[in-house]
Amino acid sequence: MAHLQDLLIRLEPVLVVLAAFSFFRSKSAQRLPALATYLVIRLVSLAYLEVVYNFGGGISATNTPRYEAYFYGYWITYVAITISIFFVVQEVFKRVMEPVPGLRRLGLMAFRWISVVSIVVAVGAVALPNAMAMNTGTASKIGPICVQMMRCVSVMELCLLAFLALSIHSLGRSFRSRLFGIGLGFGLQAAAELIYSAIPASCPGLVSFSNFAQQAVASVVLVTWASYFLVREPEGEGNMIVLPPSSMLARWNALAKGLGQMPEPAMAGAPTGFFLQDIEGVVDRVLAKNPVVAPR
Repeated sequence: MAHLQDLLIRLEPVLVVLAAFSFFRSKSAQRLPALATYLVIRLVSLAYLEVVYNFGGGISATNTPRYEAYFYGYWITYVAITISIFFVVQEVFKRVMEPVPGLRRLGLMAFRWISVVSIVVAVGAVALPNAMAMNTGTASKIGPICVQMMRCVSVMELCLLAFLALSIHSLGRSFRSRLFGIGLGFGLQAAAELIYSAIPASCPGLVSFSNFAQQAVASVVLVTWASYFLVREPEGEGNMIVLPPSSMLARWNALAKGLGQMPEPAMAGAPTGFFLQDIEGVVDRVLAKNPVVAPR
């Protein structure tokens, strides 16, 4: 198992280059700039860590300039990758929700507030007195904070994958869509990250196996992304999305777009009818003024 794990570690830079090459070759960088930034940061991170680690025969002692360069470089790139994943998740959500801009606006608002609360809770958990007592040095505090941030982002990745799996067809796309492939890869990666963080605490003897499993999942994710971007999407994925006005998503989108707008003045004494009939009338008027059409 150790030899196979070492092979996967050596193969990771090659797979990252393959995924980045297939992504930029598919001309998706302009449409998905956050994912392009993520891939570039990951390439730079791998190159930097490989050079620092292998320059001079490897790192054999702590508290040396090379060790500090590797340590701080690792965690800085770890945070940069975490932040870029956050923006990729948001970007995929925005692209998938293009047919329903009203619901997209509300979803992004909730997404950002949940992100702020998650980061505050994660940093606060590390800053508790018990956690501070366990991590006395500055260097020992960096790792837990970064890992907590990645766990928050991992939960968002899993939520994105669940959302795509449940609603991808309702939004006019399929499982062969590249957006679903991106969400699938990040969801698998997040699941492996959360499982890996839980195994050492309960089963210390399985640490080597968890490392191997996490590395194997990372390789599968990179191969999945390369496959999605090398294979052309179905023809229907490139067409204009038009949701029928009778669909449930279109009606909810009309209600979401109506939030925050001034209601139309009504004549005094005019019959208003039943409450649900009034809501249906508002939906029909908003749909008539704002057809649910979004270009790919």
